[in-house]
Amino acid sequence: MTFLYYLSHDIYKNANTGQLCDKIYYLNKILHSVDLFYAIELPEHFGAEHPLGSVMGRAQYSNGFFFYQGCTVGGTKDKEGNIFYPVIEENVRMYANSSVLGRCHIGKNVQIGAGALVKNQNVPDNSIVFGQSPNLIIKTKI
Repeated sequence: MTFLYYLSHDIYKNANTGQLCDKIYYLNKILHSVDLFYAIELPEHFGAEHPLGSVMGRAQYSNGFFFYQGCTVGGTKDKEGNIFYPVIEENVRMYANSSVLGRCHIGKNVQIGAGALVKNQNVPDNSIVFGQSPNLIIKTKI
């Protein structure tokens, strides 16, 4: 999964030939059931465990990003049609079926609990997040 993402991403950056990138992207999607679009800038150091059904969309990712199955990162629109995407700092871990959507700033060393939905909300550094926006439960890691 990681190899195919990097292969399609490097070809896209260096040769900007979408046709070959599309083929590698769809091969990755078919083989691993994960959506890592080649135009997305994932960090140099990221990981996944059982990434089945995960979609890593447009966002600003930092090193140490890690996700499990069924995770989603994506954008939201405001009333004027502007689209906003998350900023994810270093060492963020998304557990199974969690989502980060829209105008969010996820701080360093954050764990997003299984099934959590963070939508248009910021999460401070060194936190554990549970629940769903706008009623997130944010606990400071000790």
